[in-house]
Order: sequence, then C-alpha cells, then structure tokens
Amino acid sequence: MTPSASLFLDAARFIAAMVVFLSHLTNVSINAVFPWVRWGHEAVVVFFVISGYVIAYVTATRERVFADYAAARLGRLYSVVAPALALTLVLDGVGMSVAPALYSLPDHQQSLVRLLANLLFMQESWNFTITALSNRAFWSLAFEFWYYVIFAAFFFAKGRARVVLVGLSMLAAGPRIVAYFPLWLLGLATYHISARWAPSPDIKWPARMLCAATIIAMLWMGSPLAYMKDAMDAAYPDRMLHLGGLAIFIGDLPRLPADLLLGVVFSAMLYFAQGELANAQAFAARAIRYLAGATFTLYLFHLPLVYFFIAVCHFSKDSLSDIVVTGVLVVASCMAFSHLFERRVADYRRVFHNVFRLVGRRTTQAAG
Repeated sequence: MTPSASLFLDAARFIAAMVVFLSHLTNVSINAVFPWVRWGHEAVVVFFVISGYVIAYVTATRERVFADYAAARLGRLYSVVAPALALTLVLDGVGMSVAPALYSLPDHQQSLVRLLANLLFMQESWNFTITALSNRAFWSLAFEFWYYVIFAAFFFAKGRARVVLVGLSMLAAGPRIVAYFPLWLLGLATYHISARWAPSPDIKWPARMLCAATIIAMLWMGSPLAYMKDAMDAAYPDRMLHLGGLAIFIGDLPRLPADLLLGVVFSAMLYFAQGELANAQAFAARAIRYLAGATFTLYLFHLPLVYFFIAVCHFSKDSLSDIVVTGVLVVASCMAFSHLFERRVADYRRVFHNVFRLVGRRTTQAAG
C-alpha cells in the first residue's frame, strides 16, 4: 500500500465515522435545530470497501498465517467492541434512570442477551436484528466479522475443507450479510488491481475529481439506481421474502444496487489515490493519522454517549447550543477513550496471539 493510499484511507475512515456520528446527532428524535445528515448508511458502505482493501493488504504482506490473521482481527475488534458494550450498559443504565423517555424501552428488554449476541457478532444473522441497547451502530460489526470469517475460510483452508468452511460461514452469517459481501470484495479487488497496475499519472487527478464529483452528486441528488429500491420496497412492503414456508427478513437489501454503485465509484477513487497525496504537509498528515486512530472508537462509542449527555445534562433538542455542546463532549470523550482501548490494539492482539499459541501447543501435545 502506498503512503498516499494509506493517508487517503485514514482520512476517508475518519470522515465516514464523523458522518455516521452526525447522522445520529442530527436525528429528529434528539435534534430540532439542525437539518438531518442523512448519509449514515452510505458512510458504512465506504467502511465495507475500506475493510476489504485493508484485509487484502495485510494478507498479502504480513498476515500469511491463520493464527496471525485471527489474532489481528480479533484484537482489532474486541479492543473496542468489548469496552463499547460495557460502556453502553453503564451509560444507558444511568441515562434511563434520569430520562427514561429518551430511550427506546424495547431495545433494552433482555439486555444481557442483547449484549451477548452483539459480543458474538450474531445480531444480524438471518432474521435477527438485535440492537445493543441504545448502540444501534453495532449492526455493521456483524457484517464485518463474518466477512473476516468467510475470507479466512477461503484464503487459509484448502481443498474440500475450503468449500465446507466457506459454506458453513455463509450459512451462519445469513443471506443479508452474504448479499452485501460483494461490496467488501470491491475493496479486496481494488487493492490487488492497484498492486499490479498503477494508474497513469496523466489521468490520476482528473479521475479523482470525477469520482469525487460523482459521489457528491449521488449523495446530494440521490442514486440513479434509487428506482430499484423503490421497486423492491413495493414488492416487499413488510421486508420479508417468503420462500415456501420460510420467511426471510431482507432488511436493507432494497438499497444494495445503489450501495454497490457507490462502492464501485469509491473503489475507483481509492485506486487513483496514489502519488501526490503522500506529499501532504507533515502537520496535516499527523493530524489525519491521529484522528484516524480514534475512528473505531468514535463509531462504536458515540451513540450511548450522545444519549447519556443529553439525559444527565438535561439538554433540549430545541437548543442549538445544547446540540453543539453534546457533539463536542462526545467527540472529546471518544478521543480520550481511544487512548485507553483502540490505540492499544497491539496489546489485545498479543493476548490473542498468546491464546492461539497456547492452543496450538496443547493440540500438539495431545496429538503426540
């Protein structure tokens, strides 16, 4: 991966996380001042493409053994997932005791079961839609986790074992998650294409500008494939696909054609993000790297923090200053928490490395 592509990825990740955060902060349920930032879903599409790109890079360069890959992925996930779920439980408990009307009571029924399902990344499998209390951003982590698993089954297994493990992984993930897998594969393919064929210097800047303009146009004016979503919404008004006696929840699948188009354009922009971006001013580059180091924390911590601060500070949805202060408090808190968890991901990876090493040693001893 070129330094320019790496810097672009860091900037894109942080911007996408901020868009998700702002889409929740400006939601009409807690904000009556600012217009709703409606592109939270599209930001997650960007995350999926970036994830595929990064996995292609690490498996091509350093994570060539399954134990290394698994330890790195689990360390990355649980360095933030576990603390985020614990924090959600605590903050929601305090917030609900102060302002119960602010919270959705159905999302807090059987709290421990909900947290366990999200901890095991089963919250979106098949017909499940199990929210992690107020932390509704957790849905995409199930997609991410199962893409890691499906890819690992294909990349590390051989022969019949590969077919069996890929099939079982897809079966466990469920049709909604598998249907979005091509979006993740776009990022994977983009890395391998860029590693083999560098874009011509003469077309890089025009191509970047064209991709950026296309993305802005699709976000602002709507996707040219939006009619396909409308058609599927009309065909499946209850979001259920009936196959014989089996009813399958399709969730956001009506948005998939438009999401794939956005993914293709962003992948093209990522492909052309090589070269001059690496020459950014050192201060700007350091700032981007620092902010990107809190991306995962901002994504998974912001919602319980938003509700918590609104509840305990008695903020009003009609007050501009209250909404702004809430946003500042949340971002500052996420930056602080990132130093405790996300920026210490190497420690979590070492824990999983040691676990896999111990399991391997015990397995060898048992076999001997």
